[in-house]
Amino acid sequence: MLLIGVAALGPLAGCNILPPPEGPSLLAQRPDRSFGPSSQRLDENGYPLLGAFPGQAAPQLDSAAVASDRDGLLSAARQQNNQVRSASAEYQSSVAAARKIRAQHEKDVNAITSIEVQRNAARKSNEDVLRQIEGR
Repeated sequence: MLLIGVAALGPLAGCNILPPPEGPSLLAQRPDRSFGPSSQRLDENGYPLLGAFPGQAAPQLDSAAVASDRDGLLSAARQQNNQVRSASAEYQSSVAAARKIRAQHEKDVNAITSIEVQRNAARKSNEDVLRQIEGR
């Protein structure tokens, strides 16, 4: 029974169960913002006291840092949009090329299978066919 189970799992060994690793996320690429020590009151072990609210608000980002982050995110969005447009244009051009090939093949098939071609082929004698094969 164990041998059958191992043999059944053999084809599954090649399956990729885990997704491929991703590159760093946008969040991981952002610079670390250190705001200094918290004003939250802590107990003697360093844990925050429940119900003990901070005495002051956390420091806010300055306008320059916000503008810098916004510019970086907007440029990343523009770059991603350009990549999507480029990929879309490449796809559309490959679809157009495939349609052109399909139209040419359809034209060739119609030319080969037309009734006139079949009638002319039926009119050929055996000697005509032999001459065509021999190249005379």
